[in-house]
Amino acid sequence: MTGSPTAPLRVGGQALPDGVLMRTERAWAIAHADGRVETGTLPAARWKRIPVIRILAGLLPAMALGFGLSSGTQRRRRAVPWAMIRAIVLAEAAVIGLDAAASHAGLSGTARPFFVAGTWLAALLLFRLFSPAAQWRYHGAEHKAVTAHERGIALSDVDAVLACSRIHNRCGTNIVFWLAIAAPFVTGAPFAVEVVLFLLLLGAVAELITLAGRHDRSLLGWLALAPGRALQAAVTTREPLPEEQRVGCQALIACLATHDGLVTQHALTPSEPLSP
Repeated sequence: MTGSPTAPLRVGGQALPDGVLMRTERAWAIAHADGRVETGTLPAARWKRIPVIRILAGLLPAMALGFGLSSGTQRRRRAVPWAMIRAIVLAEAAVIGLDAAASHAGLSGTARPFFVAGTWLAALLLFRLFSPAAQWRYHGAEHKAVTAHERGIALSDVDAVLACSRIHNRCGTNIVFWLAIAAPFVTGAPFAVEVVLFLLLLGAVAELITLAGRHDRSLLGWLALAPGRALQAAVTTREPLPEEQRVGCQALIACLATHDGLVTQHALTPSEPLSP
């Protein structure tokens, strides 16, 4: 998705315990702390014109990449980030325990939504506590690299990239905050229905945050983004070290090169689709 001639290619990313994942609509790359760089391609996006559904359709490939379930161009499976998975499991266990305690205490209908929202935010703090410290610095490195790309700053100039903000409007933290606020409204239904409602809620919140990011200078846009940006500053990102920022830049450089290779291939063979 290249957008207008003056708009930079839209990229996203994810921090890993030992590096940074970057991806465009059609390509991805992972740079590791030990210097390894892996690249790969993504299938063409489905239902990208349908709001909410397009978010959910892209969720599974993104999760597969983050958890090491996709192969790169070298056709070898990456190591599963067990440290990140352990943090998720421990945070989820704490959420289940808190929910069971609330049920046992018989919280009233009025108090329960506040408890659910608080539990979500507590889970985020626990995930932060149990995850490797470097992961949050890599999260900052990811944001700085993306911001530099969007501003036309050379990714090879690590010092210039480090001067960019580690807070970004498209960070998933922005989604998590409002999801925590809205989640109580879909709880209490049968489990299968609750799962479907939650996924739809996730897609809807993501769409609204994307819209707010496009109008971040308006009052409503600022209000929608402010809580997530505050959480990024306080909890989910840290200032990266120069070598960690270099890893983030390497990931984005490799990702953009892989994407450009696909575009060039498609231009040379217009009768054939982009390789998945």
